[in-house]
Amino acid sequence: MTVKARVLMLNGRYDSTFPLATNQIPMFRMLGTPERDKRQVVEDGGHVPGLLPTIKETPHSYDRYPGPVTRLRP
Repeated sequence: MTVKARVLMLNGRYDSTFPLATNQIPMFRMLGTPERDKRQVVEDGGHVPGLLPTIKETPHSYDRYPGPVTRLRP
C-alpha cells in the first residue's frame, strides 16, 4: 500500500530512535504523496517534536487544505 495523502512530517535532527539520514529522510522520500502535497520540517531536537514547531507548522498545512485557518487571538 502506498501513502498518497498530504503529509506534514515533523522530525528531530538528533532523534536517536529514528535517525535523520537513515530513517527519516528515506521514509519521507518513499511516500507516494506528490511533492507539492508533502512537507518535512526538521527541528533541532530529539524524537518528540517541540510544541512551538508543531504550533507554527500545523496551521500552514491546514491553510492549504481545505482553506485558510481561523486563528484565535489572545
